[in-house]
Amino acid sequence: MPLKSLADQATTYRVRFCIGLLAVCILAPLAARDSARALSTMYNAPALWLPEDMPVRKQYDDFSELFQGQDVLMIGWDGAKIGAEEVDQAAQALLPLVQPTSDRPAYLEGVSSGQRVFDVLTSPPTSFSERATRARLKGSLVGEDGEQTIVLATFSEAGNLNRQEVLAQARQLVSDRIGVPEDQIYTAGPPTDGALVDAEAQGSIDRFTLPSVIVGALICVFCLRSIVLTAIIIIVAVIGQGMSLAMVLYSGIEMNAILIVLPPLVFVLTASAGIHLCNYYRDAMCSDPTIDSTAATRQAMQAGILPCWLAATTTIIGLGSLGLVRLVPVSAFGFIAAGSVFGTLLLLLLLLPGAMQWHGKRHRIKHRAALAKANEEDIDPLPVEKWRSNIGHAWEAFAARFMKYPIIVVALFTLITAVAASGLPQLTTSVNIPRMFPENSRIRTDYAWFEEHIGPTINAEVVVQFPPDSMPDPIDRFRLVRDVDDHLRSTELVGGVFSARSFLPSPPSKKSRSIRSTVLEANIRKQLEDPDSPLQDAGYIAIDKKGNQLWRISFRFPFDEAIDYRTEFQRVQAEVIPILEAAGEGISPQFTGGVPMTTESQDVLLQDLFRSFLAAFGIVAIIMMLLLRSFTGGLVAMFPNLFPTITLFGTMGLLETPLDIGSVMTASVALGIAVDGTIHFLTKFQSQSRKGKARTEASLAALHKCGPAMWQTTAVCAISPLVYGLSDFQPTQRFAFMMFGLLLAALVGDVLLLPALLASPLGRFLTPKTPKQKPATTR
Repeated sequence: MPLKSLADQATTYRVRFCIGLLAVCILAPLAARDSARALSTMYNAPALWLPEDMPVRKQYDDFSELFQGQDVLMIGWDGAKIGAEEVDQAAQALLPLVQPTSDRPAYLEGVSSGQRVFDVLTSPPTSFSERATRARLKGSLVGEDGEQTIVLATFSEAGNLNRQEVLAQARQLVSDRIGVPEDQIYTAGPPTDGALVDAEAQGSIDRFTLPSVIVGALICVFCLRSIVLTAIIIIVAVIGQGMSLAMVLYSGIEMNAILIVLPPLVFVLTASAGIHLCNYYRDAMCSDPTIDSTAATRQAMQAGILPCWLAATTTIIGLGSLGLVRLVPVSAFGFIAAGSVFGTLLLLLLLLPGAMQWHGKRHRIKHRAALAKANEEDIDPLPVEKWRSNIGHAWEAFAARFMKYPIIVVALFTLITAVAASGLPQLTTSVNIPRMFPENSRIRTDYAWFEEHIGPTINAEVVVQFPPDSMPDPIDRFRLVRDVDDHLRSTELVGGVFSARSFLPSPPSKKSRSIRSTVLEANIRKQLEDPDSPLQDAGYIAIDKKGNQLWRISFRFPFDEAIDYRTEFQRVQAEVIPILEAAGEGISPQFTGGVPMTTESQDVLLQDLFRSFLAAFGIVAIIMMLLLRSFTGGLVAMFPNLFPTITLFGTMGLLETPLDIGSVMTASVALGIAVDGTIHFLTKFQSQSRKGKARTEASLAALHKCGPAMWQTTAVCAISPLVYGLSDFQPTQRFAFMMFGLLLAALVGDVLLLPALLASPLGRFLTPKTPKQKPATTR
């Protein structure tokens, strides 16, 4: 190659490096500042993750607007008994949070308690006996003993946005007023759920991001034996982490528990691309000890640019397919991660060539001297220990044994995949917040306390809708709501029922004409029509925009991981709907609340996950077909890429382990990552095949070239996120272990299954066709 050409190329690399360095200088401050700003927007509300145009979400939004009872915090402690002064004192202690101040708005819309409701029901006009009142409030505001009660605080919009601070203040205020230690003040409800998820999600990033980066950097240095190349990879990966969070801020969405796995994922994908490029450079340096550093860099870029872009493209497709998921955070995750991968690869391509040049010049004289002294051709011109070569030979020898029996190996992997695939129909998802925490966590302890001392805690709602011209007598409407309430109270696993029936006596029979019945009916009618009555003040009756009257009936299920809430909720629906259908035309129920929102989110998550994975699989398969120029070859090449995903997710189904919000994205991500190794391997295999080597020989040669990059990327990308496995927050922990398992399975698929496929009869579909030579002509 002419010297001038190399000099021009060296200048080009230096210019690119300067451009990349300028980009780093611009992006680094933005990443640092805006990633912190993004984290400050942390807000988790699974009920709001569904699209606004979905019927179940629209019903939930309409319900929340009319009744405003979803953001209620329940506060309890041992000794909070009906009649105890501490209950009223605790409620009064929270009143400062109801009043706005000069530096903040009101954090609470109102404060109540089981004691206050008890006093209202035992006073005129209802004047229930204490025994009857305890029975009406049992399971919702009063415990099974008829004595234990709770304090209720309804959060305002401002309070919800600052719920971690408000929750801490509420506990502190109650603790100081009643003299009970703060750790013995128990809370439950959406505000405390969201506050704890916010705190744990943000804590996962704060505690484990830096250790994960350090572990990744140490492994990278250990593998590449180059501080310069490692520094470039880690700097780009860290900037990618920060910018991925900054893009959350720029997109206008709030940070949440799904998006917290963006930083480790971007780090993994960036490190993978960087290590592959560095190994192409190492191959170039090893192939010719006298090669110029610029020539080695140019050779590395020429060999690596296509497979790296193809690998990045498949990864971007895998991530982008998550945009098909209707849960807003998941679709945002897919688009932001895909954009981050594209950006970090561009930055690597700007910076790494210049770093390779500098690195090669620094070590060229030293290693040429070592080569001349040893007079051996296999000395690595880079400062790499002999163990790397030994590991490479070990991999090759191990794979060679498998390649002796390719049909058996392929059959074995097929059997494993088929068995695991049988578990896919049993796969479930979970967005249940208490399940995101370990058994001994604060949220689990608090929920257990409420379940034991008050009643069930998993909320659901039935809203009975009366059109203006249907059942015009309010007493008749109340009778129907009473019947539904009574039916729910007698239903197995249903507790904590609360409705208009809790505030009013049971109306007399329509046939009764006694004076007592007339007086009782008049009293009920007055409370139903009086806007200042306790019933109206409690907000269990509302009028919608169409003039329909809506009667709210709240009920709860116990928190138990063994309960199938979908089935139980459907059973409630099947029992309530016939009662309302028999009451008259136009009367209809609406079912909303925590349970249907959670089950709908889980259904959407599972359905869309499958759809997005199929879309990603189809597009990646087309890319593989184009790369191999063979329809059948493209399908065969996808088998090693399906193996990790089907095996791990199918096993989760067989073990009845639900997918949570931390692991649900890894299916499409795993497909993209697994294809990386396959593309690099097949690119080398085809190159060796074109040189006339047999499939087995070409496969071993490809493994020799790609093997180091494969196990290095697996080491860095599987072990560094494993640090997040130390988190107590289950989604973060599950993501770490899933990524480790998927990357390990992808490595097994690429170094064992793929070579066996190439050595088997199917390998002919993956082998490039050599052009036929034209027969010699004679004159």
